[in-house]
Amino acid sequence: MFVTFVEDTPASKKIPWANTAMIVLNVVVAYLTINRPDFVPLLGQYGFIPVRHISSIGAVISLATGFFLHSSWGQLVANMAFLYMFGKGVEQRVGWKNYLGAYFLIGFASELAHWYFHPQGVSPLVGASRIVTGLGVMYLLMYPWGKMKWVFSFFGVPIVEIPSRTLFAMGFWALVQAALAFIPWYKFAFLTSSLAKHGIHLTTLVPTAGAAWGAHLGAVAAGVVLHFLMPQRKGKS
Repeated sequence: MFVTFVEDTPASKKIPWANTAMIVLNVVVAYLTINRPDFVPLLGQYGFIPVRHISSIGAVISLATGFFLHSSWGQLVANMAFLYMFGKGVEQRVGWKNYLGAYFLIGFASELAHWYFHPQGVSPLVGASRIVTGLGVMYLLMYPWGKMKWVFSFFGVPIVEIPSRTLFAMGFWALVQAALAFIPWYKFAFLTSSLAKHGIHLTTLVPTAGAAWGAHLGAVAAGVVLHFLMPQRKGKS
């Protein structure tokens, strides 16, 4: 059983090419990295680590590469489901160029905030959740009471659809982040042991910066600022 949201507006039928490209890139990177034997060193090399000084090309590159690295398939699926929903609406309002600009600016702002709150942090900051948070804030400000639907599906087949609103979707996203941060998922690894035998890990098994609330606060601030700075097309809210 899988639960997600979809927009319930005519504009949502358009294909958001930039957002789709970001989702594909995240999935491809996860496919190429998660099951590698050197996965942990790779996270350390390409994830953002606050204590590491920007004194080499590799350290500079990690400012952007950490956006696309995920520590588990569960983290990837949760992030991409909400990125599809929030990013789609944002791109339709600001255009694909501004959307890509917002994607990376939110990412950089989240890293700056993470560095500010944890200047001596040694765990790599990875994942797109902070970018999803920033885009989600933009989406909320653009469509504060937008129509959405909860879709309960089984292996991709919709079973039940329940009308909802943007505020509730953002609340659910916050709950997902809290669950990923505070529930000791490793204790429930036995529930997915059959998948783990095939290299599919739904929970994070390697040390990372986790939910990184400071980074998410930076993303929220960036999302608010970008919402008011970026020109927007007219649309229903």
